[in-house]
Amino acid sequence: MKFLWAPILVLVTTVGCGGYGSGMGSTPAPAPAISPAPGMYSAPLTVSISDTMQNATIYVTTDGSMPTLSSPIYRGPFMLNQSAQVQAIAVAGGFSTSPMTIANFTLQ
Repeated sequence: MKFLWAPILVLVTTVGCGGYGSGMGSTPAPAPAISPAPGMYSAPLTVSISDTMQNATIYVTTDGSMPTLSSPIYRGPFMLNQSAQVQAIAVAGGFSTSPMTIANFTLQ
């Protein structure tokens, strides 16, 4: 039995939020914090998002989809009237995109 050897091309990529950042740094921005903590609440629920880095832009989704740089920009607390998965990323100059923060809210 003979074996034929052929070169193999391997493509290595980064999967996740860090793949579409500001491109200005290799250190990720701090992950945003979602408040209140994930859990079960009475409707309506006010949700806030913050970041420890000044001038960070926070992108948010409330439908369970992964946020991107095309997602809505967080501008202040918002109300949820039904159960939702809130996801957020932060972008700041000199940093790559933050890790994603996810909070599941079950509303009664």
